[in-house]
Amino acid sequence: MAATTGLVIIKKFTYRGDNTEQWSNRYWFQGAPPGPSTAWEGLFEQLVAVERACYTPATSVIGGYGYDDNTDGAHAIWSIDLESTSETLPGTLVVAPGNTMAGDQAGMIEWQTQRKNSRGKWIYLRKYFHGGGTNPTDPDRIGPETQAAHDILVQKLRDGSWSSGRIIRSQKQDETFNWASSSPFVTTRTLKRRGKRP
Repeated sequence: MAATTGLVIIKKFTYRGDNTEQWSNRYWFQGAPPGPSTAWEGLFEQLVAVERACYTPATSVIGGYGYDDNTDGAHAIWSIDLESTSETLPGTLVVAPGNTMAGDQAGMIEWQTQRKNSRGKWIYLRKYFHGGGTNPTDPDRIGPETQAAHDILVQKLRDGSWSSGRIIRSQKQDETFNWASSSPFVTTRTLKRRGKRP
């Protein structure tokens, strides 16, 4: 076991007529895990506040999990269910009518670490976001309002300004980064029915 801070934000939106489709992002951060449940909830709320600017109100945050152990297969030690209390949090991104991404489309943000793999290739951290917008003149590109939101998030997670200095890292170790950026292009992320979460 290695003590670290992991947070998962779970979202829900309508996909192919099913309004129960879920997707999520898992983050690992530098710094010791929060202590009591209220501290976990506070950190979760801070992260949600910056993340939900990346998707429209058609997507809502419905819950999350917290981890204090980065071991593969570790169990969450904190969780929150916003649906059970009718306190789900809709996205805040505004997209021009007709320019909303299809359900399996997504935008990407990434951080190039200062590490390389055994083949000499740079190692990246990447996160993907559904529920954004496409460019009205080029549907293969991310819409300008969506890319602006992605740009803000990728930098806040790099410099820790979203919280009291918690910087994104990989699951196994702290990282330093050469650069951080958002992709200007729409990509595809297949949505699948999820099993029971840990």
